[in-house]
Amino acid sequence: MELKSHSPFIKWTVRLLKKALYIITPILVVSILVTVSYLKQTSEVISKSQNEAIWFVLQLTKEYSEFIYQLQSYQLGTSDYNDMLIQYEILWSRFNTIVNNSLVEHLHQFEGSITEIDHHFTYIKAMEEQLLQLPRTKNESSLLLLFKNDYDDLQIYLNHKFRLSSDDLGNKINAVSTLEIIFRYLLISTILTGMIIAYLLLRESRYHHRLAMFDSLTGIRNRLWLNKKLDKLAKNNQAFNFYLIDLDGFKKINDTQGHHTGDIFLRHVASRLRQLEQPHCFSARMGGDEFAVIELIQLNTSGATPSLLPGKLVSLLNSSTMISGKSLTISASIGISQFPTFAKSIPEVLKQADFAMYEVKQQGKNGAAYFKPYSVSTMKNNPLSSVS
Repeated sequence: MELKSHSPFIKWTVRLLKKALYIITPILVVSILVTVSYLKQTSEVISKSQNEAIWFVLQLTKEYSEFIYQLQSYQLGTSDYNDMLIQYEILWSRFNTIVNNSLVEHLHQFEGSITEIDHHFTYIKAMEEQLLQLPRTKNESSLLLLFKNDYDDLQIYLNHKFRLSSDDLGNKINAVSTLEIIFRYLLISTILTGMIIAYLLLRESRYHHRLAMFDSLTGIRNRLWLNKKLDKLAKNNQAFNFYLIDLDGFKKINDTQGHHTGDIFLRHVASRLRQLEQPHCFSARMGGDEFAVIELIQLNTSGATPSLLPGKLVSLLNSSTMISGKSLTISASIGISQFPTFAKSIPEVLKQADFAMYEVKQQGKNGAAYFKPYSVSTMKNNPLSSVS
């Protein structure tokens, strides 16, 4: 898979998604903040409304109950007439405060409550004249009955109106529940958006890593990856064979057939090298017509087990390739260095492989050779045979 062909699409897709996410994410965050703020505000309003309303209602019913008690005591002769009138004035003031005081704002949020309370206020005001005439009329029993009936009606209404299941509080609680649901969805959306952003950043990071570590023309690993891999292997003291591959005759193809054909040919070479890759074998393009292969090996007391890879490489790279109806054939000169058998550092690995590769070229190309101190063991044309 070539990076070049996918680069515009990946860049366009990532750019488009990032732009969309840059717009969506702030909107989601602001929406969550607004929802949380409104949720908090609504909860506070419900709590404050309920508490304030209940306080006024309790005070009203308390004063009304006290007035009836005073009226009943007056009827029985255990209370003074003036004490009863004072309690009436207190009740009258409590009604007036609820109905006419704008500071009792939260009570107005309970639909119909002020109207109902005002109705009872009007009723007791209408009864005031009869209260004033009590010492003369002695009509305590009938007045007491009327006030008790009115008090019972008011008590029934208030109990219904201000219990938690009332329609007004229920509507507010439903509003809070709706806000909670919205908040959950917004939170989930934000989390999903964050996951998408993380995925895109990871994908983009991997893409840029691939750009940095893989050759854009052939799609296999590049020299940067190769250097990092060699350093890591040396640091871990992992034994390996390093194959430096130079294509014989590639310059002629490039000059006579054109650079486009040359690029296609390099892709074919990379594809063949990729066929050899295993968990212990890696290929890379070093640049131009130079490639490299790393083969991990196990050392024993007698040294490394002879590898079959040199012969496979020579045979694989020597086969013909059809490009635009033309059969093109080249060979390869391969120099092999061994770490840590002879090369003790990465610079020595590269230098020894380069020396062995040029030794093959001097002996006619199309072969592979291991580097050894003071001599080079070559494999030419018959790569599986070794010459000391």
